[in-house]
Amino acid sequence: MTTALPDLWTDWCSVAGKPAERVDAAALALFSRQAGASQAVLASLRRMISPKPVVAPAWPRAHWDDPESLRRLVKRATVHVQDPATHWVFRLRLRRMLFAAVLIAPPRHGGLGLDRAGALGLRHDGMKQLRPRIGIAPDPQSCPACAVWSWLEVVGTYNGWSQGAVRALGHRRDEAGGEHRHLLPDASPDWHLCVGMLPAVDRWGWIDSYSSMHPSSLSAVISAMSLVLEGPEPVPAPVPQPRPIGQISPSRKISREEERRILARADELTARVAKILREYG
Repeated sequence: MTTALPDLWTDWCSVAGKPAERVDAAALALFSRQAGASQAVLASLRRMISPKPVVAPAWPRAHWDDPESLRRLVKRATVHVQDPATHWVFRLRLRRMLFAAVLIAPPRHGGLGLDRAGALGLRHDGMKQLRPRIGIAPDPQSCPACAVWSWLEVVGTYNGWSQGAVRALGHRRDEAGGEHRHLLPDASPDWHLCVGMLPAVDRWGWIDSYSSMHPSSLSAVISAMSLVLEGPEPVPAPVPQPRPIGQISPSRKISREEERRILARADELTARVAKILREYG
């Protein structure tokens, strides 16, 4: 399991301008004096003191040694993105989660290995410089570079168009079996004008155009990544088969076992969505 950093520590690091993942004795002493942290919080942080920085410190620790974890996360989250039952705002947040995952995942996984401060402080010029380093996968549904393309389309659309255009984009799913999106020209190049790459997305789908999300919100997004990685394999929604115009589809009975699987999948998806939304705040 991933050890979460205390919220008081991450908030203090954000104000003090210090990387939350870099826990050392000097920072702890200053934190203790300025934040009035409890002994329990200080003890948990002392156990995390490391003599040297780690690669991709923000990536869920339980998955550092699994080079397939980023592609697996993209694949699993894409199942929810593609599900017609997914709410459009949640679909936007899933795309943002995958973009954040690419920013913080280890380079050997296909990510950029940024820490929390680096991800939140990333601007459009830095994104343009780092983008060629992002990994790709044979399957477009698992491809980190395609996930980045999709989120840049969202922020670019919001920056250059309107909330209505973003809502329409939130309702849209990726074309199944299509080509790699990252090989296409950017659909919304106005992302080059965005202030931050990881803005907040509120419950109504409004995107903050002027600042990045709060560090504690990013921590919740990272917790959601762990939830998706460590949860059961999501089941893709069934694809309805088209029928000729004028032809009435014959009715059929659903077996008890099929009904059980459908209801179990619906319950699992609902619980997962509710929990991740709570984590996002």
